[in-house]
Parts: sequence; structure tokens; C-alpha cells
Amino acid sequence: MQEKIGIHTDIQSKEVSYIFHQMFTDWLGMGWSFTDLSGLDSGQYAFTISYAKEPSSQADLCLGRSDWSFNEEEWMDSPLISAAGLVGFKKVVQGALGFDFFATLFFTLTRKEETYSSDDWDRHGRFSYEYSLLESHHLLERPFLEEYIQFLVAQMTKKGLKVDCRKSPHVLTMDLDFAFEWYARPLPLILASLIKSPSRYPGWKTLRSIRKGQKHDPYDVMEEIHQWAEAQEVDLRIFLPVGRRGSMDRHVDPFNKAFTSWLKPWSEVVDFGLHPTYALGSWDSPRRWEVMAAEIKHFESLVDQPCHHIRMHYLRCRPHEDYPKFSSLGIQNDWSMGYGNRPGFRSGISRPYRFFEEDKPFDKLLRIHPLPLMDSTFVYHRSSNGLEDWKQKVGAYLGHAENLGYPLVFNLHNNLIADHNEYWTAFKKSLENL
Repeated sequence: MQEKIGIHTDIQSKEVSYIFHQMFTDWLGMGWSFTDLSGLDSGQYAFTISYAKEPSSQADLCLGRSDWSFNEEEWMDSPLISAAGLVGFKKVVQGALGFDFFATLFFTLTRKEETYSSDDWDRHGRFSYEYSLLESHHLLERPFLEEYIQFLVAQMTKKGLKVDCRKSPHVLTMDLDFAFEWYARPLPLILASLIKSPSRYPGWKTLRSIRKGQKHDPYDVMEEIHQWAEAQEVDLRIFLPVGRRGSMDRHVDPFNKAFTSWLKPWSEVVDFGLHPTYALGSWDSPRRWEVMAAEIKHFESLVDQPCHHIRMHYLRCRPHEDYPKFSSLGIQNDWSMGYGNRPGFRSGISRPYRFFEEDKPFDKLLRIHPLPLMDSTFVYHRSSNGLEDWKQKVGAYLGHAENLGYPLVFNLHNNLIADHNEYWTAFKKSLENL
């Protein structure tokens, strides 16, 4: 790749290189290299940046840096400050901004704050949004790192440099927690459904037709979702649970012949990802990764696709513990970076990024797909005003994404599309009105 960006810095650690690769290589598709002071005005580069405690005025953009210590006392207790319309951590004196541009990216993308205290976990063992630094400063619903990217692009554009910020399409994902309401489900679960909601009982004749495949099961919305996503040119990925069922995993038996027969034609036209069982959230279990490996193997045999994508059930994921293991099992993409009971941008950004691991080259790092909006959040956790809140959030997020040119990931559940169709209708209307 032709080098276009020259960066002078007094720190060339793996962490700093990771951020430069993330910003220039992955997001902006531009070449870059470190340079000494003489290279800043040599004409070798189309744009130069000085990133140091004492940045050089010879560069096109001067950015002061902090000491990158990331001590809890320094970072967790430091107030966020506003400067130049942006937001960042730890004020520094030198440079065009009043904060360390690149250190803030590293701190938020790598979820450093989630490693400090187990007291911050909720009843499912997840990091709770209430303890997020972004939540405490009312930034959780603002992907403010996207504004950093736009700031940098604006500086390059002023210099006459053309930056091709091609926006990726939005992505619709769907979890098949309950692939079917009646068809291919075990008889005890059907009986439980009848007892819980007798008014929804379809009648034995209809039930028999559904179980024979002569009628569509109410939760079988694959055809509708697939056709709509294609018409709107929205990427689609379906997450499938294939592990052992339990009290928190009531999916269709993945060994059921009727289910596998239904799944086969879809696996030829739809991209699937693995939706591991809730039990895999038992972080202390010595068999945790053996179970995961077995689920991966069964997933690949069912859909005849490699298991490169994963979303943890209930978003039960601890990045610093789980992500290195994911990579070792052949997983390349994680879609768990969100909060189950709160909309927003857990890592301060919407576009995909790579998760830092010190011992891996950049191109081998796990790719993270942030998840800001999930229908179940509004149905179960904001029920008093869930639908109106859903409409407002989808519309606001889409508007901001269009203005700054970044993609959004949405997650729906097939059973909620059937049971709460008004959410699906509102979602479709929001995207179709763009």
C-alpha cells in the first residue's frame, strides 16, 4: 500500500501502532508509517501528524499525548472534557485538541474499564452499563469516536487530501432463540405454551398441519426477513443456537430431523453465526471451552458453513477473557459488544474494529461488531414506553449514522417479530424512509 500519512511520535509501542492501524489501515484505507522530524517537511507524505508530549509545529496536525499509563486512579476518576466539539479523556496542554485523541480510542475500544472490578457485574455475570464511564457522562448513546474519525478526515481534506470514507451497509441480525412456536419443538414445550397462553392455541387441526410442514409456523419469519433485507440492500446474518437445551436455552433440538430439513435450504442463501448456549457464561467451568468447541463443530455440520461469527446468548461476554479464546477456536467476528438491558454504544463506536491482543499481529485480531439496538431491550426492559422509545432510538441513530457515514447493527428476534410485530413494522418504516 502506498504510504500517504507520516506520523512522528515519541512513543512507538504496540498499543500505539494498533491504534494507527485501526484508524488509517482499517477505517480510512490509507497507508502510514512512522517518521522522524526531518520527514515532516520532506514532501514524502501527503499529510503529517506529530503525536507527542511536545508535538512539532512542522506537522500538518499536532496532537498532544498523555503518558498512556492507564492506571485506574488516573483514568477512571478523570472527568471527560469537551474541546473542539469533541469529547476525550485526560486533558493535555499541547496540540490542536485538549485531550489525547489516540489514547481515548485505545481506552474505549479495548474496554479497559471492564477489567477493574468484579463488583461491576450484573446477575448474568456481565459488565453492567450502570458502571460504564460513558453512561456516567451521558455518552453511551452517542458513538463519539465516530466524531474523532470525522475530525481527522476534515483536517486531511483541508490539506487537499482525498479520503475515501465508503460507508458499509447497515446490518440486520436475528437470533433464533425460539426458531419455532409449534413446529419441530418438543411436546413438553408445546404443552407448556398451551398452558401459558391458551388463547393462542391454533387448534389441533392447524397444529397438525404446522407440524407436518403444510403451514408456516408463526415464528418462521425467515422468508419475510430475507426478502426485505435483500430489497433494502441491508446485510443479513442469522445467529443459531445448536447446543444442549436448558432452563435458559429453550431452542429447537438441533438434532431434530424436521428442523435440520428446514435449515438446509436456508443455509445455502443466508449467512449464519453461532449463538452459544447460556451455560457458556459459566466462566469458571473447566469444560467451558470444550463445550464451545463442540457447539462450533455441530454448527458447521448443520449449516455447512465455517463458524467465523458468534454472538453470545444474553450477550454474556467478557472481552478480555473470551476474545482471545474465540480467536483460538477459529472465530473471526464477535457481535456481542452491547448491553442487553440498555441501548447504546458500549465501546463508543458503531463501525467494526479489531480487539487488541498484544501477542498477535493486527490482521489476526478478532473483529468486533458493536451492537447498539436490540428489540428485546425495549420489549422486556422498557415495556412501559417500549415501542415509542424504540421508534425514537432507531430514527435518531439512523439519522446520526447517515450524517457521519457509519454503519449500524440491529438485532431482532424471530419470536418477537411474530409476537410484537409493531416493533418490526416500526423498524422497517425507519429504514425505508431514509
